Amino acid sequence: MELNIRIAGEAGQGLQTVGDLVGKAITRSALYAYSYNDAESRIRGGLNFVHMRISDNLSMGVTNRVDILVALTERALETLGDGISEGGLVITAKDWEHPKRARFMLLQIAEEAGSAKTISTVAFSSLSALMGLDREIVDDLVRENFGGDKKLTEMNMKAASLGYDAGAEHKGGVRFRMPKADSDIDRLWLSGGDAISLGAVAGGVSFISAYPMSPATSIMTNLAQWSHETGVIVEQAEDEIAAINMVAGASYAGARAMTATSGGGFALMAEGLSNIGMIEVPAVIVLAQRPGPATGLPTRTAQGDLNFVRFAGHGNFARVLIAPQNIQDCFEAAANAFDIAERYQVPVIILTDQLMQDSYATVDPFVTDGLPATRYFLGSKELSAMDVYRRYQQTETGISPIAAPGVSKHPVVVDSDEHDEDGHMVESAKLADRMARKRLRKALTLEADVAVLPDVFGDSFEIPLVVSWGSTFESVVEARQILKSRGEEFAHMNLRTLWPLPEDALLGIINGASILITVENSVGCEIDSLLREMSLRKANARITKMDGRPFTVEELVEKIGEAIK
Repeated sequence: MELNIRIAGEAGQGLQTVGDLVGKAITRSALYAYSYNDAESRIRGGLNFVHMRISDNLSMGVTNRVDILVALTERALETLGDGISEGGLVITAKDWEHPKRARFMLLQIAEEAGSAKTISTVAFSSLSALMGLDREIVDDLVRENFGGDKKLTEMNMKAASLGYDAGAEHKGGVRFRMPKADSDIDRLWLSGGDAISLGAVAGGVSFISAYPMSPATSIMTNLAQWSHETGVIVEQAEDEIAAINMVAGASYAGARAMTATSGGGFALMAEGLSNIGMIEVPAVIVLAQRPGPATGLPTRTAQGDLNFVRFAGHGNFARVLIAPQNIQDCFEAAANAFDIAERYQVPVIILTDQLMQDSYATVDPFVTDGLPATRYFLGSKELSAMDVYRRYQQTETGISPIAAPGVSKHPVVVDSDEHDEDGHMVESAKLADRMARKRLRKALTLEADVAVLPDVFGDSFEIPLVVSWGSTFESVVEARQILKSRGEEFAHMNLRTLWPLPEDALLGIINGASILITVENSVGCEIDSLLREMSLRKANARITKMDGRPFTVEELVEKIGEAIK
């Protein structure tokens, strides 16, 4: 069974609070929830909503279906009130007209509890009752959410009680009851930003420097909140230029360092990224994409920065681009990014976006066994055994031994100018050529070691092939299931490592398909240009979206269905 709930109103009305409480209640009830936001770039007012998919199986595609609409403003009801599913329900704050409206009104109940501000608690508790969730879970969550203030807690507990009674007494509410599940199952309710942050901790991060920029800010604030427990040093830089240069300095000193930003901030980091490429220090950069150019739609989602990050920075230097495919994958991607960055002494860029970053889901506890735990910096014993240490020593792989300054008697010299093996600036044509070729060898080593075969679902030969990456993955997966049930089959290839790519293997997959279709939430469909560069094959159909909203499953069923005919 699946239930889709949309909580709509103005910014500042506690929509996210309702969604968060419902998500936690569902998770503690051993069921699954997934939520995503549609928010305007304003602190108060406007029309925003939180959409929740609730089921006994996790589904993380974006959908238009609405079974229960909670309208906290009349505008929300007028705009979103059409198209409620058959047998659906509308819950309103006031006595606004709608043929599917419940008799109880949220604001009236909140005022009876003592304050109109408790409306979010009333909405949460009434929804929980309609779904048949245990009242004890509801009460526990309200206490946790408002436990810092006795008077506030008492008022919201009363609101929760009245709201739960209203939902439980609603005539016909039985159709929304979720099945009972094993309550002993221990799962997590968290966002993509939370998963990235936890993955960074698992990967050994010890320093983050960043400047706040939506939708990446939660990574810095999470690590700041956990700094006493984890020992991570968090520095809010004055701008993104300072942030990337602090990362370079911290990494040179031996820290596992990262930053997080969005497109405009990453633009400012381009010169610092080149510096990291030249001095060959590890760095992890999270780029949470949003529409551009310039400020664009700062609270919306997009995948328009792929070519930007592939070529950002002047000169040629190795880099790795990783795109998690869902919230669970964010954890592993972040943890592994630190290992790759340090092992190969390169920047690793994790590409997420607003949808991935700000969505929440019920997920199983992350598996930490098997995560890489090796540090590649030389220790004092290894360094003391060396007569000479050369930071940029020539090797067959292009990867030089790395050490932090102050660990031994050996100096550790880096220079953003071209340099020799010891790290000192040079002008010699012969030495400059040797060092450039060393960095090129490292890029080839990365290609051999890190370029992995992408995930392919279904037989990619002689049938249509749909290519996706990042947050579009889950919606394409569901669209494929629906079309397959209708006898319209296609294979699905999802790229999790976007650079470097395994050229030979990728060429075989792409050229084996009868029709090549790309799906990307961008204006220019940059994944098509990347695949064309690799295979010289142009996509037969490019499915793009340019309005800052995520693809829905329904959209993809229609558009992919048309493309594969």
